[in-house]
This record gives sequence, C-alpha cells and structure tokens, in this order.
Amino acid sequence: MQIRRFIDSHTEGEPTRVLLADDNAPFSTTLPEILARWTSDGRLKIPPDMLALAANPRAADATVCALVCAPSTRDAVCGVLFWNAAGALGMCGHATIGLARTLAWAGYDLPRVATFETRVGGVRVQTLDDGAINFTNVPSYVHARDVEVVLEQGGMARGDIAWGGNWFFIVRHDGRAPAGKAGRRMRSHEEELAYTNAIARGIARAKLRGGAENGGVIDHVSLILQPSRGDADARNFVLCPNGTFDRSPCGTGTSALLASLAARGELAPKAMWRQESAIGSLFCASYAAIEGTPRDDADENAAELSPRAGSVIPSIAGRAFIVAEGRVVADHGDPSRCGAWIEEA
Repeated sequence: MQIRRFIDSHTEGEPTRVLLADDNAPFSTTLPEILARWTSDGRLKIPPDMLALAANPRAADATVCALVCAPSTRDAVCGVLFWNAAGALGMCGHATIGLARTLAWAGYDLPRVATFETRVGGVRVQTLDDGAINFTNVPSYVHARDVEVVLEQGGMARGDIAWGGNWFFIVRHDGRAPAGKAGRRMRSHEEELAYTNAIARGIARAKLRGGAENGGVIDHVSLILQPSRGDADARNFVLCPNGTFDRSPCGTGTSALLASLAARGELAPKAMWRQESAIGSLFCASYAAIEGTPRDDADENAAELSPRAGSVIPSIAGRAFIVAEGRVVADHGDPSRCGAWIEEA
C-alpha cells in the first residue's frame, strides 16, 4: 500500500491527516486485512514509512493519521485505522470528527448517520445543523477507581482507569467529588506535561493495566481541572502516547471521563457536559446508559461478547476545519523517508 494523497484538518485545534487513494476513494483493502498484514508476534505495528506521516518533519507532533479503507461490515461506509507517531490508537475522537469533515470536503455524500468501522468497534457520525459533527462512541466504562500511582519526585496521583476507545488514567483536580476541594486551574503546558509524564512513568513502573480492550495498555493520562471559560464544566490536559498533549478536548478522553462521572453518580444520562481543552476549545458531550453483563476480563474476546456492566455510550460534538490538501513525496535521498527524524537527547 503506497500513500500518495492526504487531506489535513484540525478538530478544535488538534490536527488530523486523512490518507486516501489517488482518486479520493478509500483504499480497497479492508480494515481486518490491514490489521492482519501489519500484525506480527501478536502486536500491531504501523510500518515506519506510515509512522513518518504523523511525525516531524512531515507533520506537527500532535498529528493523528486516519487511513481510510474498505469496510468489512455492511453497515459501515468505510473502515479507518488511526495512529500517531508512537503507534496505533484504538479509536480517536477528534480524528473521527476530522474524517467526517474531510469526506464531505472530498465530495462524499454521507448518509445522515454514517458508521465508521474502527479497530475497537463501529462509531456513528452525524453532521448537526450548526455545522458541528457529532460522533457516538464505542461503549466506555471504568475499570478501576481511585488507583494510586507513586511519583518519582515524591507523592502520588490518584485516578480512575477508564476505557473510552483508548485507556486513560483520569486524575481529578476540578474540585468536584470525590476531591471535595476548591480544585485548581491549569498551569503552563510545560508544567502539566512534566506532571502527566511523571504519572505515565509511575503507571509503567507499577505495571498497571486496564481491561481486555487494546491489551489493557494505559497510554493516556488526563488531568481534569477547573475551566477557564464560563460555558465549560471542566478543562482537561491530556497526555498522548507520543509524549505531546491533545489540543482538542480529546474525544476518547471525554468518553472515559463520562464513564467515570456516570459511575460516581455525578452526571445523569443525557445531561450535557461541556469539556474544555488545554487551549480553550470545546466539546459538547453526553451519554446514554446501557445494560451490561458481568464478564471475565481475562478472556481476550471479552470486548466482543457484551458491554461491561456500567458501560455508557458517549455522544460528543465538535467542529473540524480543512487546512490543506497535498501529495506525499518520497525522495530517495531523504534520511527520514522511512521514519521520523531521529533527535538526539
């Protein structure tokens, strides 16, 4: 599979690079076929030349690629595989919104409600009357509450481990329950990056895991903080697996937070939650409760059997904007052609 065509967008500040075939069509290979081709020793490994499309010098640090391919199910309009410079993502909310906007830009006549097939399940998208795009995510749930992570600089961080299409460690600093204090506002991006990276290292040292989905790897850390804008309920700072932070309010992170709020009885079904990002942009979110059955997370196929008890179905809306169209150039003399530029520490 050779990538030549891309369309760039941003969703509330976070960039997406949609990869299409030359005629603006999805690639003819199905998502399961791509996953099988790129999986070895039980691990999905994005090829280096594909990773390079989401990394310096070809893309901003925060870029997520969305490879559009043929669906393997009748109800989906396409399949999509998401990754950033660190590797494959389970789902990506901001990139789902960006993909819907990009397909419309490219001339696709999407149905009123369209389904995208992702590696963790089907995601439904709909363009709203105000131009925002809403997506209904995969079932999201809390795996463990009030887990303590010891920090290398001393002290600890307490958070919930929750699934929202990716695994998150959610740390509450917003002053709502369970903290019961005034909370705090976001500090500088540099300070929050240092703090969330310390938490991520603590998670790795403690070998904490989530449930069966995506191997249980907790690769995102989300701080929930006081909002800076009057129309928001909270602000988040989300550390992504490639070491940068999410400029959007993070769709999968907001999904995981909705599951946490629901589990704690802090947000009712269908009630609106307005999530502010690290740069001040906004997602509008709510959830529907679903009935789940207890299951054994040791079962590798547990995610396919039934939703976990306490799961919610998140619904999140945001805006995306097209910023560029282009073609990939493979210069055989370029040392970064088959991977990101290696930076010395």
